[in-house]
Amino acid sequence: MTLIPVVERPSREQTVSDMTLLERVAAGDVPAIWELSARHSLSLRALAFSILRDPVAAEQVVQATFREIRYEAARFDPAHFPVFSWLSELTRVGALQRSRVQPPSQSSDTSVLTAG
Repeated sequence: MTLIPVVERPSREQTVSDMTLLERVAAGDVPAIWELSARHSLSLRALAFSILRDPVAAEQVVQATFREIRYEAARFDPAHFPVFSWLSELTRVGALQRSRVQPPSQSSDTSVLTAG
């Protein structure tokens, strides 16, 4: 399994649009997905964390989202969503799916046991 770097870059003017990057991802351009990840991974991680309340699980969901994007980029239709909204929706759905199958965290189990 190849991990996609999830590194936030300092704020700078975007010279290439998200749509252009997504088109490049669809054509197999690996650095394009790295750029999308650099631009949006922090926000997507925050979204996943707001659902899961687990930083490791949130990171795993974001990684899975970017793996999915590699295969689904050619099917993206800008008439339905802006790119960031699509990325957010994929992340939200992934986090919700994970929350349904993820066992309760140890911290919540411990708090129940110590409360009594």
